[in-house]
Order: sequence, then structure tokens, then C-alpha cells
Amino acid sequence: MPSASRGSLSVRRLRVEALGGLTALIVLLAGLPPAGADELADLRANQERLQQRLDQLVQDEPSAEPARPNTAVGVGSFPRSFLIPGTDTSLRIGGQAVGSVLWYLKGAAPSGALGGTGGASEWYTDGQNTGNLQNTPLKGVAAATAVGFTPSRSSVWDFSAKQSRIFIDARMPSPYGEVVAFVGLDFFTPNTNTTLNDNQGSYNGYIARLRQGYAALGGLLVGQNNGTFSDFDSSPELVDFGGQNGASFVARTPQVRYTYPLGNGMSVAVAAENPNPNVAGPFGMYLTDTNQIPGTASCAALAVAPAGSAANITNACLGNLAFFNPLQQLMPTFVARWRIDQPWGHLQAGLTTVGYNLNDGRFLSQEYLGYGGAVSGHVFTWGKDSLGGGFAGGNGVGDQIENNVGVATNFGGALNGQAVNATSSTSNFSVNRALYDRAVLSTTIVSYSARIYYTHWWTDQLRSSADFSMNHNDIPAFIQASGRAVNNKELSLTHLNLIWSPVAFVDLGVEGAWGHRVVVSNLRGDAYTVQTEMKVRF
Repeated sequence: MPSASRGSLSVRRLRVEALGGLTALIVLLAGLPPAGADELADLRANQERLQQRLDQLVQDEPSAEPARPNTAVGVGSFPRSFLIPGTDTSLRIGGQAVGSVLWYLKGAAPSGALGGTGGASEWYTDGQNTGNLQNTPLKGVAAATAVGFTPSRSSVWDFSAKQSRIFIDARMPSPYGEVVAFVGLDFFTPNTNTTLNDNQGSYNGYIARLRQGYAALGGLLVGQNNGTFSDFDSSPELVDFGGQNGASFVARTPQVRYTYPLGNGMSVAVAAENPNPNVAGPFGMYLTDTNQIPGTASCAALAVAPAGSAANITNACLGNLAFFNPLQQLMPTFVARWRIDQPWGHLQAGLTTVGYNLNDGRFLSQEYLGYGGAVSGHVFTWGKDSLGGGFAGGNGVGDQIENNVGVATNFGGALNGQAVNATSSTSNFSVNRALYDRAVLSTTIVSYSARIYYTHWWTDQLRSSADFSMNHNDIPAFIQASGRAVNNKELSLTHLNLIWSPVAFVDLGVEGAWGHRVVVSNLRGDAYTVQTEMKVRF
């Protein structure tokens, strides 16, 4: 309110109070004769009525000094948050700045240069389980155009800051429970489909990506958050940004979830999540969205001229994984979870179902329902030390277990006794699709995983974690020879680290890791890395 209005209200209040005082003074100075009891009673009653009227007049007036909004920043309702002045909204702005150095002593996934034996191309720069483990070079495998070379490079160095992130977390009370708005970004977009050049120069190809973004009202959550089947509290603190292999997944996915507290630290949750089925085919593993750039033309089957030159080379050539991708999203992925948190640690159990539909738009239409479960948790042993891990498995559970596959198919391979696969113009895929599709075999894959870790605190600032994790896929033989050479049967990973926090919210870490890959044909490969990081959380 303007200062002139506040002054006017104060004057009016003073006038009312002065009127009351003047009335009483006139009565005293008038020298009235002594009054009787009735007269005194009437006088008191009149005085009380006058006082009540004066009080009413004051109350009816707008406040001369209206309440000002609280301009002080208060402590918020959750750790490291503040209260926005004048509201009941608690806000936290946080994140981390990270610098990482990764050294592949052996086993960096090669690029497409030099016939598939070229050096790493900035694809997997922040640990073995960020993509390299699944593509570790195999021993004794020579590239077709580079005879005498094996696709295994040593002494590959990667410097990265892609683990850096920022988030905004806003919360406020409501009659229906706490209201939450959360948005988080990082820069960990893998550039597997982007040609990079001079990426370590004065610029790079890193772009921000949505890590988490969700709205919550009480127990209802809608948006992108950690998968309901996942349990990151059962994993150790690692420098490898990809974490353990074979963990209950997915890391972050769009979903609709409802969580109901049961009391005594227990809760149950049910969710419908964005479907992401995956398949092992003759050319490797692919997902629903393994695709080409929309609007670009695909390569036709190559026609080899008498002189040995290939036609149709001016079109945008599409990889076989995308060309022979019949996957459709049959239904949402459904998850149910039970969890208990106690001073001794936590325990979690989950169940999930995944739908698959293979449909090539012609004569192939096959539907499957996968299912699986997981149990995980951790316990404190002594002091701050902890022991944890988990088991997961199922039939067709797919990417609900990290690095697992849901369905195997021979679609795209050489069928009907032909010696050529579907990429040839002479294959029944092009000549007689009905005959080809009748020969397609598919099935859900039985898979399982196990992981364990132990964390020891040497001091309040110094700790170490050691872990082992593995996953296994029983991919059938009908996947054909080409598929058996590229699809993974078993992956295992182990880490050993030392992390020091010289001051609060600052971590300096060094970690050694060994990754082991076995494909369906039993070819094997190993990767050895040393990784360091400096992390500042805020």
C-alpha cells in the first residue's frame, strides 16, 4: 500500500481514539453532581457501548500497516532445499561437475575404419559398461578387409566430461500428499550414429539430453524416472558410469507409477512403462526404434555388374539391423514391486512382463509375452561398510535385465535351404515372401544375472568397493552362424576402486576394471581399463 494511504489511515485511527478520550474528559470536567447507583450503572453501560463502537470502527478500517510477505529465505522441506519467499514451495538446484580419464589397456571397441579395426570413435568414453563391454573385440577374429589384423586395439585414451549434470527439484504440500516437479539433464548422449571429427578439439559433439523429468502427486508419478524394476541402492559406488552388468533395469524410462506405503518402512508399487523390447537376430541385437533416418532412401539389393562394380551405391545404405527389424510395441511393460527400508539396509523384490510382436507387414506375425523377476538389496556389516547385490532372471525378460535379450529370431537370415541371406535379391525374402515368412523361427530367451559387491570404509573420507557381475542368455542354435558370431551369450564385469573425499561433496577416484565377453559361438574377448575421475556435487 502507498505510504500516503497508510498515513491517512493512521490519522483516522487517531481521530477515533481522541474522540473517545475527549468524551470521558468532558464528563469529568463538567462537575456533575454525585450520581446514584442507577445513574452510575447507566454511565458504565453507555461507556462500554461507546468503547465497543470505537473498537468496531478500528476493526472496520483497513490495517494501517498491512502484513508484508516474508522476504527471508527459509529452510526447505527436504535436505539442501530452500523455501521460496512468500510461498510454501521448497526448491533445490543441484547436480555435479565431473571430469573423467579412461585408459583402455586392451579391448576398446573398434570403429568402422580399416575394415572394422579402427580406433575407438568417442562412442563409449565413460566406463566399460557404457557400451564397450557388449562390443568388446573377440580373440582371433580378423576383419574381412584387413587380413592379418584383429579388431583389438590397445592404449586407447578417452578424456570426458559427459557425466556432468544439473537438476531442479521443486516440492510443495497438498491435501493429496507432496507435489513434486523434477527435471534433470546430463550430456551423456552416445554418438553411435553420428560421424565425429576433431571431437577433442575446440568443440565437441556432446548435446544435452533429458535424464529425468516427471511430475508427482502423492503416490502417483507420471514422466521419465528410474525404472520401477531397477534398484540402484543395491549397487556399489563406481567410477564406471555404466555401473554393474546384469542389474535390474531400465535406468530411466517414461512411465506411469503408483506407490503405496504399507508402514514399517515397506511399500508396494505398480507401473506401466514405455515398452522397449529387443531381439537377437542374424546380424546382432536390435530394438523397436533401431531405424534409419526418416525420409531417406534405403539401399536396394546390390546388383553386381560383370566388371565387379556394385550398383545402387548412391542411396543412403541402411544397416541390416535396421532393414530387418520387424519389432512392434505390443503393450506397455508392466512392473510390480515390493520394498522395505530399515536401519540395517533394504530388500526389494519385483516382477515384470514384456510384450513382443514380430510383424513384417506381409505374412510374419508372431506375438510373445516375456516375464521375469528380481530380488536385490544391501546390508550394513560393521560401521559404514556394506554388502549388497541381487539376482534376476526370466523367460523373455529382455532389457528389464541390463544387457539381456528378450527374443531370438532367424528373420533376415538364409532360410528355406538357401545359401544366401535376405540381403540378396535372389533370396525368397524378395522372390517369395510367403515362403520365406513360413520358415521364420522365433522364441523367447531364458536369461539370468547375478551380482555382488562389498564396500569398505578405510576412514571417514576414504573407501573402496569391489564387485563382480554377470548375465547369461540362452540364445538358440537356429539364430544361424552369422548371429552366433555377434550375439552375446555371457558378459561379466568386475571393478576395484579407491575413492577419497578430501572435503564434503568432492570425490577423487581411481578404478581398475576387467570385462569379459562370450558370444553364442563361444568366441571370447577381454577388456582391461584404468579410470580416474574428479567429481564435485552441488
